[in-house]
Amino acid sequence: MSATSTEHGEREAQYIDLAAYQDPETLDRLELLARAARETVRTTPAGIADLTTGTVRLDKVDEAPADQLGDEAGVLEVLDEREGWNLRRLVPESLTDMGVWRQRRAEWVNASAFHALRSPVYLWRAANVAALGARVGVRDAWSYVFATEYGDIADKVRRTKAGPEHIADLRADRRKEARARRREPLTVYSLTGCSTYLGAVLAMGETWGWVMAAPVLLPVFGILYALGRREMIRREPDGTFTVTDAVDFTGAGVLTDEGLNKALRARSVGILKDDESVTVLGFIAREPGDRASVVRFELPRESGKTAAEVGAKRKAIAAALAVDSIQLSIRQDGHEGSVYMRVADSHPFGGEPVASPLATAEQWDIWDGAPTFVDETGRITAIELLFFGLLVGAMPRQGKTFTARAAAAAAILDPLCRVIVADGKGGKDWAATALLAEAYVRGVTEPAVRRLTHVLEDLVKEMEAAYDALFELPDEVCPEGKITPEIVRDYKVFPCVLIIDELQRYLENQGKENEDDKLTYGKRIEEALETLAKVGPAAGLIPILASQKPTGDAVPSAIRDAIPQRIAHLCATYQMSDSILGTGSSASGWNAKELAPAFKGMGIHADETGLRFIRSLLIKLPAFRVICERGRSLRIAAGTLAGEAAGQSGRAARVGGILADLLAVFEDRKLPERLATADILDGLAQLDPSTWAPASLGVGEGDRAAYVQTGGTELRKALDVALDGTGRSLVSRGWSKGGRANGYYLEELRKAAGIV
Repeated sequence: MSATSTEHGEREAQYIDLAAYQDPETLDRLELLARAARETVRTTPAGIADLTTGTVRLDKVDEAPADQLGDEAGVLEVLDEREGWNLRRLVPESLTDMGVWRQRRAEWVNASAFHALRSPVYLWRAANVAALGARVGVRDAWSYVFATEYGDIADKVRRTKAGPEHIADLRADRRKEARARRREPLTVYSLTGCSTYLGAVLAMGETWGWVMAAPVLLPVFGILYALGRREMIRREPDGTFTVTDAVDFTGAGVLTDEGLNKALRARSVGILKDDESVTVLGFIAREPGDRASVVRFELPRESGKTAAEVGAKRKAIAAALAVDSIQLSIRQDGHEGSVYMRVADSHPFGGEPVASPLATAEQWDIWDGAPTFVDETGRITAIELLFFGLLVGAMPRQGKTFTARAAAAAAILDPLCRVIVADGKGGKDWAATALLAEAYVRGVTEPAVRRLTHVLEDLVKEMEAAYDALFELPDEVCPEGKITPEIVRDYKVFPCVLIIDELQRYLENQGKENEDDKLTYGKRIEEALETLAKVGPAAGLIPILASQKPTGDAVPSAIRDAIPQRIAHLCATYQMSDSILGTGSSASGWNAKELAPAFKGMGIHADETGLRFIRSLLIKLPAFRVICERGRSLRIAAGTLAGEAAGQSGRAARVGGILADLLAVFEDRKLPERLATADILDGLAQLDPSTWAPASLGVGEGDRAAYVQTGGTELRKALDVALDGTGRSLVSRGWSKGGRANGYYLEELRKAAGIV
């Protein structure tokens, strides 16, 4: 073909006949390919051609001799777009989804049980129908044998005032017809068969007993039932007659389309009008384990109803389904009008509490969450403590301490997680944590409250130091301005779990450390705790707070609002429930006041994803002590045991290693502004003679100068190791002429320890 040119001299697109460039063998192969393609077209949707057929169009292709095309001549890329056709599966999902099959089985089982319970009623109804059939059968047989229809004709003729001769003729015809019918073979055979059957039944009854003869009557019962049913249908032509009742799954936990729509149309619910129905997405199915029915559906768009409105009617819907409200779970599933509903067969939290898997775990990573409770499906749920914390509120003896303990166990088993505990109750609930806690405060005595006040105020300073350390890190290392597993591992900015049980007892304390102080202990604790809860999470501060009175008069809303993750067990009032779960929760159907007291540990969990019913995992005190002993061993092995658990005291109790020992030496000497290296070495030798005594350093007892020189060198090395990767440093300084007196300043030591 010759090429054409435009008026501007450009070459236009051309149609290239590829056949001109092919050898006969290639042409034969292409012809076979074309035939196969045409056959394929016939099987495509609507016969639409795909990319295996058609004409190839090339834009602005220069002509080239066949010998320059080489092996690539006529090679076409065959594309298969059938994957994009979205063809329906040959096997419907209803036949492959095991949840749908479990739903069918549940419906069959419940339908069988429903009818089995009503079988006496059905038998009575069937007997009445059979009795009606017997009456109708006798009536019809009598009418046929004696031609009673002539009597009706005679009555009609008599009403027309016809002569007596007409009536006499009808009577004669009746007698004649009746005699003819009685002589018919059908009549004779029927009477003979009935009498023979009756005689056989009587003989069997006398010989074998009437119980054994009863099954022989079933054919007669069936015939009489058929006659009675025909009569009932004649009387009720609208088809309302039935012996069995329609299966009602209400209260059985088995949800059906009809039951769902009926419940949403109930007067007390009012989600649907009488002529409205929901659109079920997919199929109603049964969960694995066959304990509940689940369904996803969309509300009619013209109704304007939302999933939140359905959730607010949870109790009314449960009443319409004849189940306990705890068996019903409702939440939004997608857009505002899409709903997920779960109907359990029985109380989801019946039976004994589930033991925590942490009771047998050797170690745990706090970044993997904290197994704390089971949800309504029976699954163990690990909540995120990092960056969220946990607030637990309830009436006394409703399981809030067990919940806090289940969550805290994850931090205890993580050797890179610091733990500080304050038990306002003063009992044994948290005593085992003293094995590993940097600070353990028990009770609300004045020394205990003062101690907690100092701990929290020091934590605020440590939090600020942690942010300083994060600030110095490159953006690639700290991309979100908060700790990461890598930062914890490489830069030793450890997360810290702050556990306070019976928080309200500390906040209500009106004592003062000094008489002229403006703030009480309670107010100082409140301010420090508010700062930690609001600002501390990104630096790894994890508050786990439990209170009997989480309302505003006991626990300020500023603290509650800073902890987005909460659990409410049984509460005394709906206001108390709302103070934990959030304002308006009760109006939306989530009221912890209505929880069943019989199920200890049952509660409502609220986080950024919504609300759900839960039951806390169980860790009894013996198992909790084993967990704490394991946590202590892990910290000893990792070198992270610090504070009171490591035998340190005072404000040094939350700083580990050599820094804590230095602070202890300063505290033992009444916190002077500075201490010489020689004095520090003497104090360290008293604390840890196996490391700092002259003999341990290889120095003679009387060689003071060598001891100070060798000990000072080892002290600098120990400090360098302790502060490596923290961004902080501590060096000795001289303060006399000639440098003869040198040592360390308390203020610089505190900064290096991160408590200033």
